[in-house]
Amino acid sequence: MDDGEHRARIEALMEMLAGIYLRIMKLLALLPIPIAIPPIVDDGDMRDAARALARARMLVLDLPVDDMTKSLLLMMLTEWLAALDLCAVSLHEDEQEGYRIDAVWLMIQRIGSMTEMLSLHLGLDLDV
Repeated sequence: MDDGEHRARIEALMEMLAGIYLRIMKLLALLPIPIAIPPIVDDGDMRDAARALARARMLVLDLPVDDMTKSLLLMMLTEWLAALDLCAVSLHEDEQEGYRIDAVWLMIQRIGSMTEMLSLHLGLDLDV
């Protein structure tokens, strides 16, 4: 894969991460004690989003929810942060390893599944 194609694939994954961030933002806002995170203003710079989700990981520990819910929330937030890190590594590496792009895509699928599981478990509608 040439450099342009590699970059385009990573940018598409970053857009997917931005989209799933919106679902996470809705989910966190609907928790028994809402956790507010800022919207992503510039898709190219997700540092504020990463800081917000890192902070949210700490806040989740004090939520009045069952252990399974806490565990899923922590996994979802951690996976999003790890996927963003892997995208950054992929953008700045000399060798274009396709497995990193595949891994990020799989991580995004798992994050999406976790948001669905959590919304069903908590009786939340994220599509409103």
